[in-house]
Amino acid sequence: MISVYRRALLQTVDIFCLLLALCITGLLTIEPGLSIFRDYTGATLFTVFFYMLFFYILDAYSVGQEDFRDTAARVLLACVLGIISSSTASYAFEHWRFDRETLLALFSFTFCLNLGWRYGYYRNAARFTHPLRVLLVGVDRTGKVHSLLAEGVPQAEVIGYVGEAHQPPQAGIWLGAPFKTLEIAEARKATMIVLLPNAPIDDDIAHDLLEAKLRGRMVVDIRTFYEHVVQRLPLSQINDEWLLQTEGFSLNTRGSLRRLKRALDVMISLALLVPAAPVMLLTAIIVRLESPGPIIYRQDRVGLHEKEFTVYKFRSMRADAEKNGAVWAGANDSRVTRFGRFIRKVRIDELPQIWNILKGDMSFIGPRPERMAFVQGLRQSIPYYSLRHTVKPGLTGWAQVCYPYGASEEDARRKLEYDLYYIKNMSILLDVHIIFKTIGVVLFPKGAR
Repeated sequence: MISVYRRALLQTVDIFCLLLALCITGLLTIEPGLSIFRDYTGATLFTVFFYMLFFYILDAYSVGQEDFRDTAARVLLACVLGIISSSTASYAFEHWRFDRETLLALFSFTFCLNLGWRYGYYRNAARFTHPLRVLLVGVDRTGKVHSLLAEGVPQAEVIGYVGEAHQPPQAGIWLGAPFKTLEIAEARKATMIVLLPNAPIDDDIAHDLLEAKLRGRMVVDIRTFYEHVVQRLPLSQINDEWLLQTEGFSLNTRGSLRRLKRALDVMISLALLVPAAPVMLLTAIIVRLESPGPIIYRQDRVGLHEKEFTVYKFRSMRADAEKNGAVWAGANDSRVTRFGRFIRKVRIDELPQIWNILKGDMSFIGPRPERMAFVQGLRQSIPYYSLRHTVKPGLTGWAQVCYPYGASEEDARRKLEYDLYYIKNMSILLDVHIIFKTIGVVLFPKGAR
């Protein structure tokens, strides 16, 4: 919700900067009497399209949420890929393409303008963000809602709660009874009222809150709010009743979506085989030369309906890596070979799984398949873990592009929240979004082990 509006605003600023860069470039490098927009229509359109495409793919909108050097690197790479792609595309149109001087000037102005506003935002981020004053309706006895809000909306300030008095300190400050919710919100200048799963709301309170919402006050359910803002489902707040009543989780009841997803899996896999073939051949040769052992690593993983299947990967560890049994991969794992560390970073080790997709064991997009040894333990300790097996596992997925490589039970819990978000909101558009984000992750690898 909030992140979507913020992203749209930042993308609008990028488009404005692109158009401004085109105007300046046209004045300085285009012959008098010619218009860069009218006489170079194709080059202009290709420029805007490809620059914005790579800003999107490389996720250049985390400004203020990451180190500025990372943002600068994303913008630089997006501009480099943008100028290469736009000049290549427009080369076929003799009267529409830019000359080298114009391309160089356009690249320079675009990079400076689009990085410049990000630098200004980075230096003045505090002025652009206004803290949310949150009033909780219900008791956060363990403090988990406070943690969720601090993580998903860092600028949020929980001023207290209405509900049962005399609760543990983690619950926060008690401000009064539920029937005084609106009165307390007004007195404490709360900008958002958050309803917890155990919110003590009767018909009268619900009516008052509905009236307040219709008049412009933010009244949200913690689960729905967190889902839209952070784009994952909070395991600590969901239950069977909410999962049953909420919208989504419809892949297995929508045969048309399931068939379309399968058709896209086959088409994408076949299309990917052509550029991947030489990369796979070179990888196979290097794996063979670097260390003794098989080139392709076979391993049983848990798939749809918890049925095991054999997954294929390029071997990235020593042949005796698991002589003592299955263990999580750790940071700087000594079992990983030098070349194996590289192919893990850029996900080349996963390419043989194209065969798994063509066979139908996997989908292109879905939760990553885990080993039965891990699944049996995680299923006992993490609620709703088995829900990730109601869809086919994927070569890439929402958890993979949003969270680093999981190497513990806590990581598995966090990744499950992303997987549940994907299963709940599954659509072809979301799959396309994940494909673009996967390209960005490959270009800017984070967390791979």
